[in-house]
Amino acid sequence: MVLSQQQVDTRPKRSLLQVGLITCCMVGIQFTWTVELSYGTPYLLSLNLSKELTALVWLAGPLSGLIVQPLIGAWSDKCTSKLGRRRPFIIIGSVLVCISLFCVGYAKEISRLLTSDEDNEARNNKLAIAIAVSSFYFLDFCLNAVQACCRSLFLDVFPISQQDTANAFGSNLGNLTNVFGYFIGYLDLVKYLPMLGHSQMGALCIAGILVFALSMTITCLSVQEIPLSADAVVKTDEPWYQVFVYIWYALRRLPPSVQTLCNAQFFAWMGWFPFLFYSTTWVSEIYFEAHQPERWDEGTRAGSFALLMYAIVSAVAGTILPMLTNHGFLSLKNTYTLSHTVFATAMLLTFFIHSVVGATLLLGLVGVSWATTMWIPFALIGEYLVIEQQRKSHLLQQRSSYATMEDETSSSSGVSSSSRTQVGEEEDDEERGQLLVAADDDTMDAGMVLGVHNMYVVFPQFAVAIIAALIFSVAKAMQQAEGPPVDDDDDEDQRGNWGVPWVLRFGGMMAIMAIVLSRRVVDVDLNNKK
Repeated sequence: MVLSQQQVDTRPKRSLLQVGLITCCMVGIQFTWTVELSYGTPYLLSLNLSKELTALVWLAGPLSGLIVQPLIGAWSDKCTSKLGRRRPFIIIGSVLVCISLFCVGYAKEISRLLTSDEDNEARNNKLAIAIAVSSFYFLDFCLNAVQACCRSLFLDVFPISQQDTANAFGSNLGNLTNVFGYFIGYLDLVKYLPMLGHSQMGALCIAGILVFALSMTITCLSVQEIPLSADAVVKTDEPWYQVFVYIWYALRRLPPSVQTLCNAQFFAWMGWFPFLFYSTTWVSEIYFEAHQPERWDEGTRAGSFALLMYAIVSAVAGTILPMLTNHGFLSLKNTYTLSHTVFATAMLLTFFIHSVVGATLLLGLVGVSWATTMWIPFALIGEYLVIEQQRKSHLLQQRSSYATMEDETSSSSGVSSSSRTQVGEEEDDEERGQLLVAADDDTMDAGMVLGVHNMYVVFPQFAVAIIAALIFSVAKAMQQAEGPPVDDDDDEDQRGNWGVPWVLRFGGMMAIMAIVLSRRVVDVDLNNKK
């Protein structure tokens, strides 16, 4: 629900401490995403899952985002629990997330317990892969459910005047969590914290469980929701699929300014997903070109250090860039275009990077682009919604004026009004009709627009998963055509490792498309808002 300026927001204003405690759940969510996105691919490869199949594993993300988030949002809207509408789903989802993380980190150990056949290594490994993949899927679905409820909780408990503050807290906590997560991943957890597990991924998952459980506990204890009455549910009762009808309606009626931005965002995320899923693997493969791949942990930590630099740069840039925009050349639109240019250039520079140091510097550069990606599109959408709301109000005022003029004309002139020509009547009727349609069609609120924007983020992930699988299949076929590996001890000839760089380069080419489309984005001047 969006309140107009004339309506009174009765929700209490929270202190900054309360805002921080309530938004603390974003720490657990972001840390879990960091573990999955950054370390998931190297971990699956360490289980001997082929690269083309690892790409298909990440279809879990868009599937869960497309299905779970809307459904959980709709179901939680109608929840009448004494705990409130959101917290029951957050609590149940959190328990399932922790179980999923444990199964991911200890897939090998669980497979050995289930098979009771320690001599059959091949069978144990296949079962471990099945457990890990299914756990990743389950993790994505549960994590998206918790994330949807947490975001809805923010909308429920914070007044309109504090929504920006809450979003800023959530964003900053996410950036700091990225730095913390990549730093934890860089450490040799097996050496320094052996109580967390006997493998790097197992230790990361245990750390993820602790962080996730603690952050969700803090959020749930820091907020008191008002339970929804049963009468309210009856009044708003709709079929379960209505949310998808709602989104489809929005897709067809986006304001032109938002549609143009979404078009650019589609190709921008076509570029970002290859980076998010395979940047750690790319750095690890560069590391193993000069080192024996005895343990995937070492290469993964090299990738983690590169991502740590990326996260630090992103956090710093996210703080500085908003203060520099709208100063001369650096408008929101130009900064948005420059961020795509930096990202595209970085991905295409993978042709020339063959050292871990070079890869680390490259990922640090990408941090600047990530900071703008997490900020500018949402700032633009917010401004567009204000402009569209003003336009709608103007149309409604015109419609009201027409109705008033008609009433006055009818009462004052009576029968003489029939002296208007037929042409004049048709023109007036047509103009009134256009105003009525324009005002009535423009019924989208912020939630609808953000939901549609999320679709333009989700669909590229489907495409990237399939395209990455095709690239890896071609790489594998060409490797086999080149002949057997030079070193029989290696699972994979280094000549076949060009698959991951080409996935990143594909992302760079998609970013070039985003550059072109970003020049059509409608700019706004934040310094001259009325």
